[in-house]
Amino acid sequence: MTTTTTTAPTTGATPTTGRHRSGPAQAGTRRQTLGRAISAEWIKLRTLRSTWIGMASVLAVLIGFGALAAAMSTGSVEAPEDGGGGPFGGADPVSTVLTGANFAVLVVAVLGSLAGAREYSSRMIAASIAAVPRRWQIVLAKAVVFGAITALTAVIGVLGAFWLGMGILEGSDAATVALTDDGVLRQVLGMAGYITAIGLIGLGLGILLRSVAGSIGAVVAGIMILPAIAGGLLPDSWDAVLQYLPTSAAAAFTVVQGAGAEVLAAGTGALVLTAWVLAALAGATATITRRDA
Repeated sequence: MTTTTTTAPTTGATPTTGRHRSGPAQAGTRRQTLGRAISAEWIKLRTLRSTWIGMASVLAVLIGFGALAAAMSTGSVEAPEDGGGGPFGGADPVSTVLTGANFAVLVVAVLGSLAGAREYSSRMIAASIAAVPRRWQIVLAKAVVFGAITALTAVIGVLGAFWLGMGILEGSDAATVALTDDGVLRQVLGMAGYITAIGLIGLGLGILLRSVAGSIGAVVAGIMILPAIAGGLLPDSWDAVLQYLPTSAAAAFTVVQGAGAEVLAAGTGALVLTAWVLAALAGATATITRRDA
């Protein structure tokens, strides 16, 4: 007797383990880049009402004080004590119409300090670091966004102050200059660069000190007030050192009062001021990289 054994065919697929599976990366994941960090900083900055109020204040101070100084210099607006000329009667036209820059620098210094230290007071810096693991990109992104907005505002402000102020001076038959005159465009745009540089130094100090009040005090007192006091109290032998301070460096290419009698060449002054900005941002980068949030 012969027995026949029939084997049923296998219809199921051979099971595979999870370690042998391969497939595309999860949908929706994006590689973090410097461009995305800059985009995130732009969203944060433009959605804050204080940003636009601050920049509007810079424009108002630059143009408003420039027009007022021009009117006072011609006697169109009388000074409280004497009847004409006012405190700007003997100043050159560019210095007169850019008088508002002395106050705009203070506003921008405060805005820069806020932009750098605000996230530490609210503890939002932890979320920023989690989203941007390369911490140096945070500093660079903040500097790019804040610097661009400040530079654009400053350029509009100084040009507006120049044209309005010169119009007031011309209407009163006072001495005027044009942007095409020798050195005038450098002084006007140089003032915009100086305002932007002080804002970036404030930004760097805000990240470095992690304190809004501390960074505002440092940038206003240490960069703008103490150098003027030092220039008045220290002997003339210190002028060679004082000319390398930020305000004195800016005096080389725009209408800013330096700390000492000696002034650098225009190109050298611009390089020195740029070095101060880079030093502040480098210190901020080292701080945010090495310290915990």
